[in-house]
Parts: sequence; C-alpha cells; structure tokens
Amino acid sequence: MSRTGRVLVRLAVAGAGRMGRVHLDALDRSRVASAVAVVEPAEAARAAVVAARGLAGYASVDELLAAGGFDAALIAAPSDLHGGLVAQFVAAGVPVLCEKPCGLRAAEARATAAAAAAAGVLLQVGYWRRFVPQLVGLGERIAGGELGELSLLSCWQWDAEPPAPAFRARSGGIAIDMGVHELDQIRWLSGADIVELDALAATSALVIDGDPESAEAVVRLSSGAVATVSVGRRFPHGDCCWVEAIGSRGHERLEFMWGDAGEQVFHAALAAQADAFAEAVAGAPPRGATAEDAAAALEAAERMAAAIAERLP
Repeated sequence: MSRTGRVLVRLAVAGAGRMGRVHLDALDRSRVASAVAVVEPAEAARAAVVAARGLAGYASVDELLAAGGFDAALIAAPSDLHGGLVAQFVAAGVPVLCEKPCGLRAAEARATAAAAAAAGVLLQVGYWRRFVPQLVGLGERIAGGELGELSLLSCWQWDAEPPAPAFRARSGGIAIDMGVHELDQIRWLSGADIVELDALAATSALVIDGDPESAEAVVRLSSGAVATVSVGRRFPHGDCCWVEAIGSRGHERLEFMWGDAGEQVFHAALAAQADAFAEAVAGAPPRGATAEDAAAALEAAERMAAAIAERLP
C-alpha cells in the first residue's frame, strides 16, 4: 500500500542512464507508484542503481519477465530502443509508460500503438508537459474560450547546454529530440491538428553532423491558427521552457520552466505523470499522451527535420 493507503503499483524501469535516474528520483514523490526493479544491459550503470536504491537488477527484459514481481514498466532507455522494448513488454501483457518520443519515426509509434491496442495493453507516452498545472490551466482556458479565437500559439524550449555526444547520436536530431515536445504541446493546448509546417535552422551557430544547435518552425493548425516552435541547445538562463498564446479576447505568457526553479516543475510533472499511469494500471480512466499522440508529434517532427535538412549548407 502507498503512504495514502491506496494500491501501490510496482514499476520496473528499463534504462539506468540519465533519464532512468531522473524517473527514479521522480518516483520517490509518487503517491501510488514505486520502482522495484531496473533493467540495464550496462553492468556498471545497473550495479550503481541497484546499490543506491536496493532494487532488483536485470541485464535484459527477458530476465525481468522471467523473474516477475512487478506490475508495469517505465521505459527510459535511448530513443532508438523504444519500439523494441515496448513490443517486448506489450507481447507479455505488461502495461507501459514509455518516454517520449516512443521511437524515432511516426511509423514506429503507430506500430507500437497498434500492437498495444491488439493486445489490450495500456500504453502511455511520457509527454510530461501535460501534467504541469500552469499548462493544464492554460489549455482549459483556451478550450473554454476565455482567450477568444486563438490566433497564435508560440512555444520555446532552450537548454543550457547540448547533450552528451553519445545521447545526441541516438536522439534523432533536434527536431525529433526537442521539437516533439513543442509539437505535442501545440496539439494538446490548441485542440487542433498540424496541417502545414516549415522550418529553418540557425547556420551561424554550431551544426554537428547535420544536426543544428537551434531551429525554428512555423505551423498552421486545422483551426486556422498559427503556431511557432523555437528550440535550442545553448541558453544562458539554463534549461527553460515557455509558451505564449494570443487570442481575440486575451493573451497569456507562461515561463513555466525557468532556470534552476524549473527542475522542481519537471520532477513534479514526472511524478504526476507516473501517478496517472499507475492509476490507469489499477483501472482508472487513462490520462496523458497516447501512442497516437506520439505518432502525430513524430510525423510533424519528421517534416520539421526534412525542412531543416533541405536548407542546411
């Protein structure tokens, strides 16, 4: 039982790298979910997490499935492994919370969605912005008409510094790694689909193996509104995210994640996301992003990446 007396859902975390450790920290704040095991093929990383947290450790999903003792899986492995890991868990009937983007291509996300649906297994994707109270409130005000007819929705995500080269090589590039967050957020907040998209990258900044350090996209939505995306990997204020909405009757700008204080927002949203997933595993209505949402974000991100590539020197 949890501290609140509710059913505690036991999670196995696949991945003991940076994001795996971040999710484990966030699970310490969860009301209804608890980590009981970690799957990590790298022995040193696995041993460090097992020693620090007293979890059961396994080198493969097959070993974990054979041992049992868990209710659901949280996938925090590199993005290029998402599809295969989801497929393994779904085939075994295990509910899955998969980190975004749920694969590197929209077709992969659609395949995982179809597999989960065919097996009748819950699959939620980790777009944690959907659990930030400020953004939830903004979405409700937009849907309720408080801002009037939406004209412009602009989203920014700028990181303090670029990721490690090993991560970058497996992330799919700036549009797939970073852009999917903004593209999903645009669809979620506006309640509209992305129908047109064009993008540019800053060529005056670093471009590493065809992957630029910053990029901008402009989007037309099915509602007729315009949205913009701005993503970058070098920002002096630290890891920051903000959004601005302009409608015919109102305007809002939210710096919902800004510098050092933003880390708490991030961890609180991850914990709330884990709670929603655990509650759905226990029988509550699902909340959060679906694999279909992930596929839509990836499809737009692929278009963003293609537009960027066309214009790079």
